[in-house]
Amino acid sequence: MLVFKNNIYDALSPGNSTSSPDSDYNSNFDPPHFIEAALNQDEEVLSFIERQPALYWREDFLQFYPHAGRVNSLPALKEILKILRSGLIDMSCWHHMNSYHFCYLYDVLVRFAFNYNHDNIKEKLFHLPELKGKSVFLGSFITHYFFDRAFLVEPDHFNSLDWNQKEQLGYDCPHLFGVINGLTPTREEMALKESKDYPYAIFV
Repeated sequence: MLVFKNNIYDALSPGNSTSSPDSDYNSNFDPPHFIEAALNQDEEVLSFIERQPALYWREDFLQFYPHAGRVNSLPALKEILKILRSGLIDMSCWHHMNSYHFCYLYDVLVRFAFNYNHDNIKEKLFHLPELKGKSVFLGSFITHYFFDRAFLVEPDHFNSLDWNQKEQLGYDCPHLFGVINGLTPTREEMALKESKDYPYAIFV
């Protein structure tokens, strides 16, 4: 199970609140399925890129992954996709993500939601039938489930700050430097951090 700011697997868990102004949408929206559908579609995107001449890969990365594409590595993106899909459905433990995972997920979810929201009703029902053709409230989802979006900071700004300034601004997430500066992640940096402990506060 992937750890987000709030529990995507239990809409009634403490800390979860309304994610959109539409109560019917809130009761039908399924966060794990939304993520799963986006990741499934992204497998097609990476397969498309792989079929193109390698000369155009960097341009494709930046087009399809405006932030995560900085790593300029097809194997890395494919591995992150594989790891996230596995972690999403693995119910044996909780999986903590780092900046590489959140950055990749952000790009994938933004693209998927944009395409979905502009699809015709038939396509919408095919991808997310539980929403009955309603559009995805992506902004609410990102705010509700992402810890932060520090990976969206421009490299020049990030690199101009000293360590204390970064800490004060919350720019201290694991591997954030590598993500912002487009460093290809190592196998260890791409791995999820497993934990058996329940990661959310329990209110009695």
